[in-house]
Amino acid sequence: MKIGLDTAPAALRGTYFQHLASVLARYAPEHEYIIGAEVNDGVDLYHGFRSSLPLSVHLRRVPSVMTVPNLNFLRYPHLYTFAERLFVLTLYRRALRRAGRVITVSAPAREELSERLKIEVMVPLAVPAPRGNPSQAELEHVRRKYALPEHFILMIGTVEPRHNHQAVFAALADAASPAGVVVCGRRTAWSDYLLGYARARRIAARVDFIYELTPSDLPALFRLARVFAYLPDADAEASVVPVVEALRAGLPMVLSDTQVNREAAGEAAAYVRPEARGEVLAALENALEDVSWRRTMQERERRRAELFSEYAVAERLMQIYTSL
Repeated sequence: MKIGLDTAPAALRGTYFQHLASVLARYAPEHEYIIGAEVNDGVDLYHGFRSSLPLSVHLRRVPSVMTVPNLNFLRYPHLYTFAERLFVLTLYRRALRRAGRVITVSAPAREELSERLKIEVMVPLAVPAPRGNPSQAELEHVRRKYALPEHFILMIGTVEPRHNHQAVFAALADAASPAGVVVCGRRTAWSDYLLGYARARRIAARVDFIYELTPSDLPALFRLARVFAYLPDADAEASVVPVVEALRAGLPMVLSDTQVNREAAGEAAAYVRPEARGEVLAALENALEDVSWRRTMQERERRRAELFSEYAVAERLMQIYTSL
């Protein structure tokens, strides 16, 4: 098949679709992929990523797939003007009627789309999988570079109240384990507050902030950590990428009980309510010290990570393409 892939103006989408094209070319090389294709290029199928499909797709009756990343203009209407919502809704309605198949990367978006449409839910592509696990020398280099403790809880993400770093700090003050916590994220006013909070509770020596993390060091950081804690509120801007990377590393996880986290980790994590201090403490102590639990979670994570492999995404997408 000759498959035309739309381009996208937004940087984040553009990165996603460039990555998707490279994955398809790697795992299904028998097909031809044209990024930014026009229907006049003689494509056999068109995959669109904007809120509209080209009119020529409909006029020439070219089979089409449309990816809908989110419907935030419906979920958070207060962030958009009425005119913006009406315009985008009109574009989506027209495109969704023309598309042969619709793909979304989240269950909430699927639920908000019409039940009459054939909706496919696909796992989102995280960052490309590393070609090999970090060597022991690389692990030691990263440990020395950031002066990491022997045992630590890793937290990655925006340092703001809605990501509930303070819940982990509070649990750390009460925990019997001597493990520390390493927070990776841009320096903010909230990170300064958290540092003061740690000093007031006399755990500052067990808390480290990495404000400027080298991206290539991330795989090693996940493999050096003892536990990964990711506790965004349900309404916080959260990503599945850190969870997927923890799955790949076999790193036991304590996650906030949100739909996004459950979609990513399934049964391969412990879920807590960040506001329930006892739950967070118990889950962290269990994840740090219970060898049997850790082994069980790591086996579940290994199986779960296979769902997010580039090969699995490419295989499912080719099934959709060929069915059309």
